[in-house]
Amino acid sequence: MERTADDVAETTSKAGFYSLIGVLGAVLIYSALHITARLIASYNLGEDDPFDAILTQTLALGYIPGRLPLYDWLVWLLGQVTGPGALRFQLLKYGLLTATCGFIFLSARRVMKGDAVWAFLSVEALALIYQISWRFHEGFTHPVGAMTAVAATFWALTRLGDGGRARDYAVLGVCVGLGVLTVPTYWIYLAGLIGAAFLQPALRAVLKRPAIVLSVSVAMIIAAPHYVWLAATPEGLGALLPHMVKSAYHGHWYLALMGIRRAITEPIMYLSPLIFLYPLFFWGYLGALRQTVRITPNRDAEPDYEQLILHQTLFSIGALVVGALIWGINRYPTHDLMPLFLVTSIWLTALARKAARGPGELRRFVIMALSVAVFAFFARCANMYVLEPVCQICRWGIPYEELAAEIKKTHPKGPLWIKVFDNDLGGNLLRFFPKGRVDMVETSLAKPNIFPLVKGREQPQTVYIWDASNSRAEKKVQKLQQLLFGQSTAEIKTITIAWRNHLWKPDGYRKSVWRVAFAPSHF
Repeated sequence: MERTADDVAETTSKAGFYSLIGVLGAVLIYSALHITARLIASYNLGEDDPFDAILTQTLALGYIPGRLPLYDWLVWLLGQVTGPGALRFQLLKYGLLTATCGFIFLSARRVMKGDAVWAFLSVEALALIYQISWRFHEGFTHPVGAMTAVAATFWALTRLGDGGRARDYAVLGVCVGLGVLTVPTYWIYLAGLIGAAFLQPALRAVLKRPAIVLSVSVAMIIAAPHYVWLAATPEGLGALLPHMVKSAYHGHWYLALMGIRRAITEPIMYLSPLIFLYPLFFWGYLGALRQTVRITPNRDAEPDYEQLILHQTLFSIGALVVGALIWGINRYPTHDLMPLFLVTSIWLTALARKAARGPGELRRFVIMALSVAVFAFFARCANMYVLEPVCQICRWGIPYEELAAEIKKTHPKGPLWIKVFDNDLGGNLLRFFPKGRVDMVETSLAKPNIFPLVKGREQPQTVYIWDASNSRAEKKVQKLQQLLFGQSTAEIKTITIAWRNHLWKPDGYRKSVWRVAFAPSHF
């Protein structure tokens, strides 16, 4: 007779590998491989990192109204140790991923009544979510912090539901206080989670105790400095709210209907392909879904954490529908939904656990998940090391270092105030000019005293740099030439640098062309 999945869990969960240490060890190895491969390929920054690099040249209570600052603070803090290059972004991103996996494991183990094998599988299943297994590695900054925050908040609530000690309330407060400093979407997740908890008498009783004041107080102490700063800005706290979407071609109700459709389809897209793979590998999956899932709130003395996740997921979908109806929101990047549906993956795994008919199904799923993770790693390496034709933009190959060397030849001494028209260029030049500063042209015009002037120190030389292929920048320079360079027209130098070190293409198979103009620092 074939053993059930529960029998397999009982006999194997004693092994040290299916533990928090085992999870963290596995994720650290995974992270070390990705970090090493990335830094060997290039120290250039990825998609979203350059903008954070520009923002975090100084530490501030806030940077842009509506952009919550916790991730930026951590970037700045690591930069004090590692310098302004790519290493700090890699350490932060994969450190947060490791923490997220740890919280997912601890939460899943509670949800599944101590089953460490399936809790471990909940972590492994993250490799089957496209936004995490592929897009995560270059495309995310603040959502990575939100990932950790939502996983930690859910774990803290389950810990509170099982314990109810004073320190459990304090831990929940810490998680919430940090969470509301990650992304505005976290607020929606938090509201959905609390609303779902209040549907169950066991959890409602815990959240109504006077000790919840401790959670609120701790959260406020952590988050208050930034929110006080935000309230004092012209945008105020309203910067966190979505803006009414308008269209010259479609009315509000058309946009609302489109938004409602996406509110249903986008959560599925975010959880893909995991949400489709479980029914394929565990043939009893849909039957388990029909037999075990209850929408009516649990009235038992013990919390039902599976139902808690289900209700939180439904509340989140409802919030997207409300956003569509009120604000006409119908377009958003799929990864923006990460805070709302990350923990939903635990619920999907819990259903697979109920549906499993034997160790064979489990073994095949684990092998498939590991194979996908290995394939994604080598596909990413091909993207970074082969360059064309595997990638198109090929950020890793852009010769920023050679550009910086050419600029230093023209201005070998003294600090530079580098002004750029795009984030990628500015963020990637920072590491070559640690004593200077990089700003966007629009920002420096709006805030002329942004460069710290220190008495007795040589004043910075202003230099404007832009990509010659950027027609927007070319037109803007022509329009602002007198303002930027003073009464006399500055000499604009063109720097052309050939790409090298392709595996089979000759040096110079591709060229980057920039324009550089030095001007008096007159702002």
